This record gives sequence, C-alpha cells and structure tokens, in this order.
Amino acid sequence: MSDDPAERTDSTTGPSRGAADDKRINGRAGRHLEIHELSTLVDDCAVAPFGPDGRVKRWNDGARRLTGYDAEAIVGDHYRTLFPPDARESDRPERVLERARSNGTAETEGWRLRSDGERIRVREAVAPIREDDEIGVPVDRTVELAGYVWIAHDRTEDYERERALREETVFAKSVFEAQPDIVYAFDADENHLKWNERVPAVTGYTDAELAEMDPLEFVAPEDRDRIAETIRRLLEVDEYVTAEADLVTKDDRRIPYEFNSARITDDDGGVLGFTGTGRDISDRKARERELERLERLNAIVRTIDETVVAAETRDEIEQAIVAEFAAADAYRFAAIGRAEPAARTAGYSWEPTAQAGIDATAVDGVLSSFVEPPADAPGVSPFETRSTQRYRHLHESPIDEWRADARERSYGAVAVVPIVATDRVFGALVVAAAERSAFADREREVLQEFGGTVGHAINAMAVRRLLYLDTVVELEFESTDAGDSCIALSHGAGCDLSVDHVLPLTDEVFVYYLTVSDIDPDAVRAVARDTPSITELRLIDADDEESDWEVVVRDATITGLLGEYGARLQSQVVRDGVAELTVHVSLDTDLRDLVGAITSTYPDTELVSKRTIDRPIQTHGDFRRTVESILTEKQRLALEAAYHGGYFEWPTRNSDASEIADRLGIARQTFHQHLRVAQAKLFSAYFGTRDETATG
Repeated sequence: MSDDPAERTDSTTGPSRGAADDKRINGRAGRHLEIHELSTLVDDCAVAPFGPDGRVKRWNDGARRLTGYDAEAIVGDHYRTLFPPDARESDRPERVLERARSNGTAETEGWRLRSDGERIRVREAVAPIREDDEIGVPVDRTVELAGYVWIAHDRTEDYERERALREETVFAKSVFEAQPDIVYAFDADENHLKWNERVPAVTGYTDAELAEMDPLEFVAPEDRDRIAETIRRLLEVDEYVTAEADLVTKDDRRIPYEFNSARITDDDGGVLGFTGTGRDISDRKARERELERLERLNAIVRTIDETVVAAETRDEIEQAIVAEFAAADAYRFAAIGRAEPAARTAGYSWEPTAQAGIDATAVDGVLSSFVEPPADAPGVSPFETRSTQRYRHLHESPIDEWRADARERSYGAVAVVPIVATDRVFGALVVAAAERSAFADREREVLQEFGGTVGHAINAMAVRRLLYLDTVVELEFESTDAGDSCIALSHGAGCDLSVDHVLPLTDEVFVYYLTVSDIDPDAVRAVARDTPSITELRLIDADDEESDWEVVVRDATITGLLGEYGARLQSQVVRDGVAELTVHVSLDTDLRDLVGAITSTYPDTELVSKRTIDRPIQTHGDFRRTVESILTEKQRLALEAAYHGGYFEWPTRNSDASEIADRLGIARQTFHQHLRVAQAKLFSAYFGTRDETATG
C-alpha cells in the first residue's frame, strides 16, 4: 500500500459474469461491491462505466459530486483525465486498467484531480466487463472485453486525519528516541510500560528485564525511601516532581541522575501513571564538588597565609602547612620536604621535614615517588617544571605502588606543589585528597600560586633574619662577567663605578643608584644605550669628578640572583670592568647552592673569600642617638614641629608650612630649608648610604 504520488493498490481475482449493457454493468458493479464489501457505499460513491479503451461512457451524480465534472464534460474522455498532471502523463492509468483486466479487479487509493483543479484523495475499484458476464458464473478471460466499471469514494478528510496522526506519531516517536536523556513511563501500579533506547543503553538491562522492573530497582538503596515518597506524592498530590538520586546500573555502577516526572491522567482526571526523563548530572555534580573543594582550599590557604606572616622560622611555616591540610575533611594527609642539590647529578632530591596524617616511613617511601616519579609514571618532577603535578584516580593507577597505597590509605588523588621563589626551588608539598577527581585545573592553579607565596615568604624570612643577625657569613667575589649590567657598563665606558643602592621593583626589574667616576656623562649615556639590559637611564647629579645615576635594569644582574637566596649585596665596586662584590648571607644558607648558582649563571666569576663576621647590634636608642647627633637644634625643632603639628598628615594636612613657621618664629623659606636638610639626614641614617654629619 502506498501514498501519493504512487498509487496504493489491492488486487483480487474471482468469478464474474454479467448480462448485457446496463444490466451487465449494474450486475458487474453489484458483484464487485459485494466481493469487496463496498455495496453499502454505492449510493454515495462515484460510479461510471468505461469502454474497453478506458473512455468514460456514463457518469452518475456521485461521480459529478466527487469530481465536479458534469456528464457532458467528461463522457468520452479517458480515465486518465481524473489523474493529476504528473500521473496523467505516465502509464499509471493504463496499469490500473491492465491490473483490473488481468486480475478481475483493481483497488487503488491515490490523488485525483477535480474539474476545478483541486486534488482529492479517493478510494476506487476498477473491474472489467466482458460480453458474457453473468453473476454467479466464473469469468472467462478469453471472452472479449466489453469495458470497465469504475467505483470511487472520497477519502480526503480521512486521509488528512490519518496523515496528521501518522506525522504526529512519527514526531512523537522521533522525539522519544532522540532524547539524550532516559525516558520512561510507569502505570499507577508502578509497572514499567515504556522506555526509550537510552534506558537499556545506560542501565545495561535488556528490554525483557526492564519490563519486569519497578522504579525503585533503578535507585541506590539509600535513596529508595525518598524516591518512593516522591512517587507517592506524584500519584496522589503533585502533578510534577523533580528529584535527584544515584541510578544503579546492572553492573552496580552508580551515576548521579536528576529525574523530572509528570503525572499521566485521563480525560476525567483519573491517574493512569507517570512519565518522565532522567538526566545524567555527573558533570554538574563534579563541578559542584570542585567548587566546594576550591572554597575549602582557599580557606585553608588563607589560614596558612596568616600563619606564614606571623611565623619566625621556616620550620613553623612547614608544620603549619601540613597540619592545616591534614585537618581538613577533603584531604587525607600532607607532607613537605626541602629541595637539596643532588650529590652526583644535576637537579634536586627531596628531603621530608614535616608531615601530618601519615607516618614518616610512608613519607620516605611512597610519597617520595610522587615527587620523583618513576620512569613509567605519567608525571615529572616538579623541580624540573616548577609546576604543580597531579595524579588522579589512583585506585586504578598503573603504578602498582601507588594503587596499593591509595587503596590502603583511602585516598584518590595526590598533588605535588613546588615551593619556589622566582626560579629558586625551596622544596615541595605533597597533599593527598580523598576524592579521586580532586585537584582539577582551578585547584591546581590555586596550589601553584600558594607554592609561590610560601616560597617568597621563606625567602623574605631569610632576608629579614639577615638584617637582624649578629653573626653572618661574608662572601667576596671577583667578576669580569659582562653578563652583569654594571660590569658591562664599566667595561664599555672604561670607567669606575660603585653601586650605592639597589631597589627591586619586581623579580626581574631593579633600579640601581650608581656613582660613576672620571668620565663625561654623555659617554655613560652612549654605552648605556648599547647595553640591552639597561632600559632607562637618568642623571641625578654631576660635578667635575663624579656623576650620580638612576639606572633601570632588567634581568641580567648578580644582585637579582642574590635576592633569590636571601643574600644581600653589601657593596659592589667596578673598576674598568673588574667587579669586587661583598655579600652577606645567614649562617643557615646553603653556600654551595648559592655559589654554584652565581658561578654557573656568571661563569667569569669566582669566590675569593668566605668568613664569618660579627655585626654590631644597634638598638632603638642607638638609632635615636645617631639621628640626634647629626641634626642641629633648628633642624630637630623644625622636624618635631612638623611631625606633631600634623604637617605630614595625608590627604589633608592639619597645619601648613606658614603656620608652623609662625609658631617657630622663623620665615617660611627658612622652615622649608631646615625641614629638607633634617629629612635628608634622617633618611641617610636609616638607609645607611652616607655618613651624613653636616649641619647645613
């Protein structure tokens, strides 16, 4: 059976005989309708006899109503006149007549054309008429064909309804099957009625198994009471419900799902059951867990940051870090160790110094393998990359040692965080999380930043300790390495210079304050322009013998390297490209590491001497007496009056210069002069750049 443009055809054979002319036609039509159960439709049907050539011989009222053709207009025309143009030009009408002639009858359904051009859908039967047709006598196909009888009725409305229903059914089915979610329907007794292809694909059950299952069999045991209550409310109270639960597959896997269900009712409001969809929310749950972990991690980091600020020793910092991580529910344990230069090879080894939540034996064993992973492991040493390494889903790890330990200690993921400042490695933190998918990208970024924060804190602590230590190690270096900007400048200009002060703007940018001797400032400028690491140059002051300069240097400085190790440049004098540097470091600094870093970065540098020295202790009272000794009485009065009178308040001064000058009984210009000189002497005493004793 086919639809437009093709014909839908049914063919039957059977005995048929007729009388002559009208009696034969009517008898043949009656016989045809009886055979095909159409006899009751004759009054409403179009009926017309055709000649053996297929041309219309007569036309009844039913045919006129159906087609719009009057008998005068259609009689004599061929059967093909009733077909749409595309079928009319084909051999389809002849095929229908041939089928009728060969098979005894031909039933078809298809589109026909009314006289006004409107298309109609008809159900028609065409039967042959032979000269000796007589009802009740078998048809003799050897007898000459006398014509055909054509009977048809309108099925346009029925066809359109059926087509709409088919389209609606196809659409509903396609939507049902195209759903990426699982779709289900249960009756009021919670029998599984219908499901889409996603249900067996997700659950692993066959269609036969699904047909015997109720809704709660798909739900994790701990969620069943809650889901049962949700179904009860849906069938009795609510029209629509949403619930989350773990869907349990045939192989006992658990998948977090969100179920959205609606009640099914009949026209009278009776509850027939419920239908709905289930959506896999694994990704959403993973994002929610990641956000929760991230919030907890940030809270831990903030707490540790507060401890780092107040800590006085590196041991305090390290112990606070591991204790805070181990105390958090999301983490199982933590350990931290220091990076020690390898004895026989390049790189570092990891020496554990603090742990919490895990015994020292395990730290030396399995945790060390995370810091220095085996060759067949997926990660690399954080000391090489200076980046946080993560190892997830350790319960299924291909590394036997990791898999066994993760299962024994109930952790699923490990992060190894390098403790660094600039490019210097201080150590590494190892943190184990309970969840196997922990340490996602955002968490890793936080840990990476945290490692840098701790590294800078340790480095700053070394610098602070160096400032207040009574005993330090003094190192003297000699260098001709033009990789250092000051040495390059002295060598290129053929001059002597000294470094008065170095101001670090960032880890890579420094401001040098230099005194250059016995050279014209223009010559200094010319050489500086050809020194790539010098980005800015400004002349501060100059006389016939010396000039003072502010020089902005990027990257290439020995001073910058010293800062990474908490060392302090005490003096640097460069004479015609040969530098003498004096460096102070604390007693616990790894001198071999420091000296190795300097000589490897600046090969034309050598350590000349090393000695331990005692530095005089200067108390607050000592500093105050020093300042008072270099200030004149007028300068001290001007400074005190300005300070206590609110001259330095910001953004709004409580007193201006004229008011304070009046209070002191001096001119405004004189007050400014005393104040400027007093400030210069105070700063000089604090920064220690000059022995300022003038009384100007």
